[in-house]
Amino acid sequence: MIKETLKIFSQNVRKNKTLMNIILENNKNNMDIILVQEPPKSLIRRVPSHTDPTGDPIYGTPNHPDWTLFIRQDPNQENYARVATYVNKKLQKMRFTLRLDIINH
Repeated sequence: MIKETLKIFSQNVRKNKTLMNIILENNKNNMDIILVQEPPKSLIRRVPSHTDPTGDPIYGTPNHPDWTLFIRQDPNQENYARVATYVNKKLQKMRFTLRLDIINH
């Protein structure tokens, strides 16, 4: 598959999960890459903990079945990623990767 042009969309969603889902759903057929500023952070689940009987919370950015999410995860919840990149799954053959050696430099 050779793609001559990539359609890229960038949007600041101001941590709004509803707006994020609308953008992902409505652009799955006409965009290749979506860059999201201020992605929402929501509780995914709680994992067993030795110190907290209710479990430690795990937070994350919404996923969508038609998109591959690339985001820099930081164990420190106060330093949460400010940009999330979604690559359309129809571009999987291009083998996109998140290069932490470049991002962390």
